[in-house]
This record gives sequence, structure tokens and C-alpha cells, in this order.
Amino acid sequence: MRGANGSAENGDITERRTSIRRENESPDSDDNEGKRSPYSFPSFRDFTWHQFTGTMSTGSLAIVLFQTPYKFPGLVTAGKVIFIIDLIFFAILCVCTALRFYIHPKLIVKSVYDSHQSHDEPFYLGALGVSTALIIQNISLYGIPACGPWLVKTCEVLFWIYFATVLLAAILQYQTLFVTRNFHLDSMTPAWLLPIYPLLVTGSAASVIVQNQPHASASPIWICGVTAQGLGWMVTILMYGMWAIRLLTEEVPAPPMRPSMYVAVGPTAYTVTAILALGSTASKALPDPFLGEPPQSAARTIHVVAVIAGTFLWLFAFWFFALTSVLVAVGSKKLAPNYTWWSFIFPNAGLTLATIQMGKAYDSSVINYLCSVMTAALFGGWLFVSGSLLNAARKGQLG
Repeated sequence: MRGANGSAENGDITERRTSIRRENESPDSDDNEGKRSPYSFPSFRDFTWHQFTGTMSTGSLAIVLFQTPYKFPGLVTAGKVIFIIDLIFFAILCVCTALRFYIHPKLIVKSVYDSHQSHDEPFYLGALGVSTALIIQNISLYGIPACGPWLVKTCEVLFWIYFATVLLAAILQYQTLFVTRNFHLDSMTPAWLLPIYPLLVTGSAASVIVQNQPHASASPIWICGVTAQGLGWMVTILMYGMWAIRLLTEEVPAPPMRPSMYVAVGPTAYTVTAILALGSTASKALPDPFLGEPPQSAARTIHVVAVIAGTFLWLFAFWFFALTSVLVAVGSKKLAPNYTWWSFIFPNAGLTLATIQMGKAYDSSVINYLCSVMTAALFGGWLFVSGSLLNAARKGQLG
């Protein structure tokens, strides 16, 4: 039965890709327009929300390079370069996506609202939100020390605009998905988690931004980060249950798509990062008084609870990482460059950031050295994935 299911799933993947390509084509295009010649980059109709997984990965790498515990001369500069690349990459994707919608206006609705189960692009709208959150964090980390107080206020405003936008998007997108699409559990992929991902990185974004904010601004941002992370985590728990049932009752994803299973690492990893980071910044953000107690006393209690909660969850994220790594290794001979390869980077950047926060909490040199190894592996992985995808796009072989 599993073999038959595996063959059916491979057929579904092929059908899904074919469906997306057909829907991206305008009705009046000629027969030759849909053909991509070798050594050519994608046309505007091929720029979908999927591509923003690349800016998710690049932005998260810049944050890791800034926060990794053991730094050598030039590491922060390398992080700045990666951040600049991320900004350029993000701007190019935004322009190309806008041109895609200008040339093919009917695709605007299809990209965020589509009743066909074979079309998974609406799920990837969350990648745009996550990319934006990471850019705001990097502005706070790299920009504020060089630019001064005006950027502090800018980050505050950007945070609130971001939070309001992604909360509304999460409500409307899931409402649309619940009402208009008839899902089957055997077709579930980790992409189902992506609509809630922007809220899953809100907590870590808040923990970064509050460090430079005056107390009056830091307190509501901190509280917002806690509540947003709670919503993201609770929705993720529901999705985790369905994902586990899908893996137990159906064939695992086909080898070319298995890197996408790393997406399941991210929610727990970024929740651990947020819990530990928000706990460590509580003293800067709690209202005075807080629940009838002096803020410093309450902050110490919150920090202890946060460390216990983060420690409790960290191994869960690592378990998903190890499980996926084994499955990817088993099917490694059938891997081919496609956009799921960005899943090698972004979710595992979250695991690296969670481990960095663990090292800070326990003041452990062993954990800190492990973080350095993870950072180096992540950077090498980003170079490899970027090069592989660019080469595949140049040859017209990007799946």
C-alpha cells in the first residue's frame, strides 16, 4: 500500500508543478512562450511567493552571524554583507512579483486565494511576512548602532505595522483556506505551517527591538511579542498533530521534496528563541509595578521560567531536525535543486538561534562552541544552496 501511495504522491507533485506553471501563463500566450530555453532565467510569471523562502533564509543567516557567541574580526562585516544581499534580493523579488501581477492581473487573486488543492502558492504568502520580520530585526541589529535614535523610532513603527498586517493576514488566510478548500490529510505538506510563520517570528523580533527602545515603547512591544508567539505556537501544535498522523498513515514525501520537512523544525526552534530572548529582556520591558511586584523581582522569575520552558522544548526541535536529516540522507541520490532547498537554511537557522540563546542562559562554553560549529555549517549550506539554485535557474532546470 505504501508503495502505491508513494507513486501516487510523486504523480501529485508533478501534477501540482504543472498546474502552477499553467496557471501562471496568460490566456493569450503563444505555444512557445511557455517553453524555457536552456541557460535562461525564469520569466516574470514564474516569480511566485515561493521565491521569498530565499529571503527568509538569507535574512535569518544575517541574524545568526550577528548573534553567534564567538566572533572573529570581520564576522559582523560579513553579516552586514549578507544583510545587504538580503535587501537587494528582497527588492528584486518584490519588483518582479509586482510586474508579474501587472502583466497577469488574474494571478493576484490566484496567488492568495485558490480553491484547487494542487495549487500550494497561497501557503507561501507567509514567506513574504517572515522575510519582512527578519529585515526589521536586521535593521535593529546592524543599523541602529550606526544611525542613532531616529532608527529606533522607525523600528518601533515598523514593528507595529508588521504585527497588525500579519495578524490580519493570518486571520483572513486561514478563514479563506477553511472555507474554500477541501483538504485531505494525505496531501498535507509542511507548507501548511507557513501562513502562521510570520507570527512565530514576532516574539524573537520583539526581543531584538525592545533592547534599543525606551521603556514606554519597550513594554507594549514585549507584551505583544509574548501574545503573538503564543498564538503562533498554539496553531503550530494543531498542525504538528496532523503532520504526525500524515507521516504515520501515508508514505513520507518523495526524496526531491524531503528538504521541505525541515520546515517543521522552525516553529519549535523560533519559539524557544523567543521564550529565552523575551525572558532575558523582561527587566527592560515589564511595567512598573508588574502584578504588584517590582519589575526587577518579577523579571528574575520570568527569566527562570523562560529558561526552563526553552530547555523543555529545545530537544523537540532537534528531534525534527534529526528525523528529517535521516530521511533526506536516505533519499539523497534523488535530490535535485528546487525551492524546497531553502528549507535547509531558514528552519535550521532557527535551531541555531535557539541554541545560541541556550548558551547564553546557561553560560556554557560547550554550547557556545557548538553554536560556532552550527553557524559555520549554516553559512556553508547557504553558499551551497544559493549556488546550486542559481546554476539550476541559469540552465532552466529549477524545479
